[in-house]
Amino acid sequence: MNRDIIFYSYLTSEQKKILDGSVQRFTFRKGQVVHRHGDACVGVIFVHQGRLAFTALSEEGREITLFRAESGQTCVLSASCVFQGVESESIVTAETKTELSILPAAVLAQLMQENPDVERLVYRNAAQQYASALGTLQRIVFFSLEKRLAFFLKEECSRRKSPVFSATHEQIARYIGSSREVVTRTLNQFASRGIVSLGRGTVTVLDQDALEDILA
Repeated sequence: MNRDIIFYSYLTSEQKKILDGSVQRFTFRKGQVVHRHGDACVGVIFVHQGRLAFTALSEEGREITLFRAESGQTCVLSASCVFQGVESESIVTAETKTELSILPAAVLAQLMQENPDVERLVYRNAAQQYASALGTLQRIVFFSLEKRLAFFLKEECSRRKSPVFSATHEQIARYIGSSREVVTRTLNQFASRGIVSLGRGTVTVLDQDALEDILA
């Protein structure tokens, strides 16, 4: 399973032994907190099964999910203590039952120092996740709520490869930077226009073209 780690094939035999002896495997239930700001630096997370949400916290307690890491993906920003001067108020939560491996931050820092390919891949992954987080924040600042919701629905259908997906209104509110009440009201408006159909904990997108029109 360690062979799935993004930089494993670039390690020397000795470095592979260090990683294999340091990686810890965990299973988290749906809704369980994997890491919270203020805890000891967790290290880099490799998701084998399931999905994690990386959520930013404001001083007022508002939550915005900046990006998600799914099966086969890596959450490098969970090891932000490795990057000098990088720190954020955040929480990492399992959105579904999730199986993952964690490489301690100290071992990651050692491998990055010894192996330029590890450093390159870790920084590339971090840049991609920062770009995803920045895109989320830009939509919150510059998009109307209706456009943010339409963008989320379109992207979620693409992510799931299905017009039907599971998500609570509270989760959607965190994804688009709004409140549950406002998301519920806007989803009901979309439903009345025939754009979506709402079930218990599920959303079915009925009219992709209508979403495109909203985003135009």
